Amino acid sequence: MTKVTGALATYDATTNREDLANAVYRISPVDTPFMTSVPRTKATAVLHEWSEHTLASVNTTNARLEGDALSRATATNPTRSQNYCQISSKDATVTGTQRAVNMAGIDDLMSFQMAAKSLELRRDMEAILLGNRGQAAGNTTTARTLRSFNAWINANGSRSSATTGGGADSTGATYAATDATAGFRTFDETLLKEAILEAYADGGEPDLVLTGPFNKQKFSSFTGRTTSQLIVKQDVIDGAAEMYRSDFGVLKVVANRTQRERDIFVVDTTKVAVAYLRAFEPQELGRVGDAVTRDIISEYTLEMRNRDAHAGIFDVTTA
Repeated sequence: MTKVTGALATYDATTNREDLANAVYRISPVDTPFMTSVPRTKATAVLHEWSEHTLASVNTTNARLEGDALSRATATNPTRSQNYCQISSKDATVTGTQRAVNMAGIDDLMSFQMAAKSLELRRDMEAILLGNRGQAAGNTTTARTLRSFNAWINANGSRSSATTGGGADSTGATYAATDATAGFRTFDETLLKEAILEAYADGGEPDLVLTGPFNKQKFSSFTGRTTSQLIVKQDVIDGAAEMYRSDFGVLKVVANRTQRERDIFVVDTTKVAVAYLRAFEPQELGRVGDAVTRDIISEYTLEMRNRDAHAGIFDVTTA
């Protein structure tokens, strides 16, 4: 068949209105499970400090003579720990004209940009907090950096033979853990059980496991999962697990798209927090020409209340 002679088609028309949906669809992930799960506290200085205390070891020979004169034991002081507040920010600039025009799905482009930049900033912070970097005091030419989760884990860190945990040198400056260049391990239930045991034996009560997406699928294939019996709907295949019932409590296992896939964290959410000196503070910069620039800033640090309450499984396979 052929088109009717003289009929005007859409291919010929020049004034048809566009069909643009009045919405903006975003696919980028915005979840930050670590920051969502741990407490939020207040920092009041660039160098944020807190106190830690550990009970004496169990003494199985603790017996005194009747009427014995007491030999006074030395009292133990809490120890002081610290971390620097790091400044992270996102900014956007929009011209006056663009803010005035009618956009599909957006009332004000600057407001839209600030909402998006806030989400981007949260993702950056999540990756920084769970990353592998030592703290630095900074100066007028070098930005301050916080000591991230990986760099705090030493004794309770399960690492390949080619790596070492983070720590502090003779000057007191902290450093990051050493990442393996080879010899990655496959994440399995044995590694998870060892990590939970280490944290529990040191007094922690871990309740959260953070993995990358690939290793979350590894977790769902653990033996205990594949041999379980579930009642599910006839048209549902249940191939995932969200909780791990250990000998020392139930832990929620969460996939984190923002953290490094090679790291798995076993977390006691009561023994770590994010401390804010400034939390998502919007600022409007000086106007230059017919354009407006706005900035959103967070000044924050990781408050590692006790590193031995947590554990880490590092250098695992990523694909």
